[in-house]
Amino acid sequence: MLYYLYMLQYRIKKSSKAKRVSIRIDQNRQVTLTMPARFPEYLAKQFIVQKQAWIEEKLATIPDNIYTQEHYKQHKEKARKIISARVQDWAQIMGLSYNRLSIRHTNTRWGSCSSKRNLNFSYKLIFLDPELMDYVIIHELAHLVEMNHSKRFWNIVATYCPDYSDYRARLRNC
Repeated sequence: MLYYLYMLQYRIKKSSKAKRVSIRIDQNRQVTLTMPARFPEYLAKQFIVQKQAWIEEKLATIPDNIYTQEHYKQHKEKARKIISARVQDWAQIMGLSYNRLSIRHTNTRWGSCSSKRNLNFSYKLIFLDPELMDYVIIHELAHLVEMNHSKRFWNIVATYCPDYSDYRARLRNC
């Protein structure tokens, strides 16, 4: 459901996995407030009001949607070559194998790994700094060993990407 605060449009998403209230702004300028399932909605709305200036500041830094379907079509093959090569390199270093690799036009995820050992990556990875791209690739490859975000999973990521927490923080601003 869409909500409005003056000219600001946002969505509220309840999640049984959420432990706190958070705000996410994607590349399409969509604002989503995620809250724990039992969190009162009126408090979530108050949170949006408190963060309105911050939200507007972040929205001002996002260019009008450059990541269109046409943009994707123009860059998909380049992305496939670059990302495939990096995934192959990292899979070899990590001693892992995967089934299929797909390059997609996603709005909310940089990558994903399925239980069938298929890897999916956003074509937008090629516009990131190389170390951020590598972090996303290492993250998804680590899911081939551990399909969750447990301490064991993060230890695997840290083995190959010691600065992963810095990269995670930087990705939130991309």
